[in-house]
Amino acid sequence: MRRHLLIALAALLSLTASAALADTYPGPPSAGGGVGEGNLFVGIIAPGQSGFVAADDPNGPRPYTYTWVPFGAGAFGPTEPQCGGFGAVGTPYTLIIRDLSGAIVNMEAHCVPEGQPVPELPQVPTIGEIWRAAMRNIPGPQAGINPRPTGLTGLETWLWYEGPQELAVSATIGPFTVTGTARLSEVTFDMGDGEPVRATSPGSEAEPATRFVYETKGTYDVEVTARWTADLVLTGPGLTARPTPIGSAVLRSSERYPVQEVRGLLID
Repeated sequence: MRRHLLIALAALLSLTASAALADTYPGPPSAGGGVGEGNLFVGIIAPGQSGFVAADDPNGPRPYTYTWVPFGAGAFGPTEPQCGGFGAVGTPYTLIIRDLSGAIVNMEAHCVPEGQPVPELPQVPTIGEIWRAAMRNIPGPQAGINPRPTGLTGLETWLWYEGPQELAVSATIGPFTVTGTARLSEVTFDMGDGEPVRATSPGSEAEPATRFVYETKGTYDVEVTARWTADLVLTGPGLTARPTPIGSAVLRSSERYPVQEVRGLLID
């Protein structure tokens, strides 16, 4: 019995000593590190906006809108009441394409045969749809954590971002094509016990992005948030190839992280 108590004491004192040296010892925590499973949230921040838009919201903002303008309906309308030739008579229209700010990015003249409606154009995909297409090859962010599977009070917990930092984008959404590059721009860790920490770099297992010390045992929700930006070109009906601002995408995943308390025991 006494032998078992002494063995337990030695183990506890060893852990306590590791915690005491956490501020000075340059190496990683003694327990194993790794990446855990978690839940994923995806939000979109459109250009000029501050709040999230759901990536799958069909009513989300679209980078461009189409407007048909007939003769006599404003400064951008056709200047003649009729169009056509060789005996065919039509109604002139101007197709105006505007971006999110309302600025005109393209204008096209069309002659619609008399008695027929203007051509029905496909809707430009929403910014959420564009991001979803761009992120097909972007996995949800995961936090590398050491120690695993359980943290210890008083001992530094090392964290880093697990995942790609830049990806080429090439996707088709109906008649529209998206090409360009998506880049990781920011990583934030929330340890569930205090203010979130914005990391200056994704970090690695050898060089963590941030460190945190839990003072109280418990089970915490650890969140890692990755913010992506992209330089994309959208082409499609009425759209010439042009850079298309689509704001940023925020991917957030979370997992439960248990933290145990370590105490030293003295046995007479």
